[in-house]
Amino acid sequence: MGGRKINDKKAKKEASEVTKKGLGTFIGKISGKEQLENEVERLNAQVVKLELDLRNAKNQLDKRETLARQAVADRQEAEALLNQERIRTQTLSHELEAIRTESEGKLKFRGIETLSPQAVQAYLFRLKSFQAHADDLLTAYLPPNTRLSSVLSEKLLERVAEKTLTLLDRLDPETGLVLFYDLHRMVCEAIAPPTPITSPAWELGHSFEVSLLEESLSKDYRMLVLILHAGESFIGFTADGQVFDTEELIRSSVKEKHSKGGFSQRRFERLREEDIAHHMDKVVEALDKVLEENKFIDYVFLSGDFQLIGEVRKRLPFNLEIIEKPSDIRIEKTGSEEILRAVLSSRRYLL
Repeated sequence: MGGRKINDKKAKKEASEVTKKGLGTFIGKISGKEQLENEVERLNAQVVKLELDLRNAKNQLDKRETLARQAVADRQEAEALLNQERIRTQTLSHELEAIRTESEGKLKFRGIETLSPQAVQAYLFRLKSFQAHADDLLTAYLPPNTRLSSVLSEKLLERVAEKTLTLLDRLDPETGLVLFYDLHRMVCEAIAPPTPITSPAWELGHSFEVSLLEESLSKDYRMLVLILHAGESFIGFTADGQVFDTEELIRSSVKEKHSKGGFSQRRFERLREEDIAHHMDKVVEALDKVLEENKFIDYVFLSGDFQLIGEVRKRLPFNLEIIEKPSDIRIEKTGSEEILRAVLSSRRYLL
């Protein structure tokens, strides 16, 4: 009896454990299914989200492609308009240049003359006598390579006639210019002095400002003058611009130019070049002597043959101020006084 009871308890216990184990398995299966369903729902939701993101991305891409196509079209249209404007601008530039060229061809100076030092003094005296009731008289000092537009204010520049500006821009003297201009055009002219204008200046008043020019012309400059021609050259030095303290006329035998062709002409030209070289040796020798005796020189005036001027320039010290004058100063037709007067002359331009 006792043994059976024990066995029954054991059997019940095992049956209970089996029941619990089966129930746990069943519950576990139910729980795994829910997790799977939840995972499926989560994945479905993610798929929906990705589909929305993909749809949005496609929409954005479509918009960007549309914008890109529009941008390309706009760019092509802009380039076409730009090309049209470029063509129009070029056409207008050509037309303006043609008009300007035609206009400049018709514009001429009313007169050009050379004024000796004495004539300049008389000229300035007459300018000083010119008076106006209002500030209508403009004086402008323009150093070399200086335009009036870079000196005057834009407002004042507008009061100067276009014709005057055009003619003034044609001038580029090595020493600069002084402009005397009446805003009512009763006086309209410029003068190129013999020595350089060093700084720009302007004045608008009842009279012309000539004192700066008078001061420059009255200075006693130490000057070296060289008139260079093949076979005949002149060297002179003056300490005050009044008279030459040292002067020398250098002559050499130089053959005239040969007009025939062939070997004879080539041989003749070679002999002529040798004569010129010999003449230049004599000029340089005399020049070195003058430079040795006169250490301080304000200006060197050069005139004559272009090629000979170039050779002499190579021999001159770099610190010297060199001014080239017109080549029409002829030694054989003028004395030393006339040479000095020609070198110190001014050029007057009626605009």
